[in-house]
Amino acid sequence: MLLDEVDVPFESDLHIAELKIDGIRGIVGKESRTRIYSRHHNEITSRFDEITEAATAAIDFGTKLDGEIVVCDTSTGKPDFASTMARFQSTRQKKITPGLCFVAFDILSYKGKDTTALPLMQRKALLDEAVKENEFIKRIRYVEQGFIPLYEKCREQELEGIVLKRRDSLYYKGQRPRGIWQRVVVYNREECIVTGFSKKTHAWSIGVERNGKIISAGLLEHGLNTPIGKTVFPFLKQAAVRETKDFVYVEPFVKIEVRFRHWTKAGKLRLPVLERVIV
Repeated sequence: MLLDEVDVPFESDLHIAELKIDGIRGIVGKESRTRIYSRHHNEITSRFDEITEAATAAIDFGTKLDGEIVVCDTSTGKPDFASTMARFQSTRQKKITPGLCFVAFDILSYKGKDTTALPLMQRKALLDEAVKENEFIKRIRYVEQGFIPLYEKCREQELEGIVLKRRDSLYYKGQRPRGIWQRVVVYNREECIVTGFSKKTHAWSIGVERNGKIISAGLLEHGLNTPIGKTVFPFLKQAAVRETKDFVYVEPFVKIEVRFRHWTKAGKLRLPVLERVIV
């Protein structure tokens, strides 16, 4: 089940709220053996041996959980997406990743019985009963009020945001029903300068000005097909100063505002989206 999106948080007696965890969506199930699948239905069991072994001990036969695979910073407890992806992409046979865990937020079957047609709060009660937490398997906690303060705390702590879920919601496999599960993402904004564009993909290189110098802030790929992006692109092509096999570099005169999740450890903007042109 996929998330709808809403711009601002709201209070509601019809909903609960959970932290949105910045990791890799996964389904963990125990049948003939314990397996892990991505949300694209690819089996990723062998990539997370610790979670597989821990889930075998944590849940009963015939139980299937929906949740997030995440590596948390061991000093702050915050999800670290870069470390999560590094672990996912690792080819080492013996992997030890401090802070790795699977956080379950829903239950799709329990002891062989499908639970997707039950209301969310009944599924939450079953999840509490079904999961024996350990070092690598956790259950997400939720709040029943104070959604706006929780969102503001996420902004303060530089967390990804919250998810608002209707208390009576069923589980719609593979669907994104409107107004049922809604994410409210904490976005930051930054003034950037366009420094070039890709010849092969729809992407612009962008930078930020620091102490009179333009520092690379990564690639901008979202929002370029909007009227704003289409209006700017002809000017970029006319401003070309040099090019390589894959990229055209331009005079850095186009300033834009982008929204993004956060700065990565590598000093790049995470998931920047074009919002407006400044100059």
